[in-house]
Amino acid sequence: MNLEFPEEIVEALGPEPERAALEAVLLFLIYEDKISVARAGEILGLDRISAINWYTSHGFYYPDLSEKDLAEELRHARKP
Repeated sequence: MNLEFPEEIVEALGPEPERAALEAVLLFLIYEDKISVARAGEILGLDRISAINWYTSHGFYYPDLSEKDLAEELRHARKP
């Protein structure tokens, strides 16, 4: 799937527009309770602590966990 954005948007996203757009979508999906911080971290190639740091660096409080998120976090915490 390819998305096209006006050049003004691409420029505003900075030197890595694809990464910035992906992060924005992931933050929105976390906010909408459609994925967990842990899953977003996996998509971004981050370990659990880095994912939490990434999330909170965007002004979000952690943990603000739903039952689903808590179960997901526990599943990831148990991985070797």
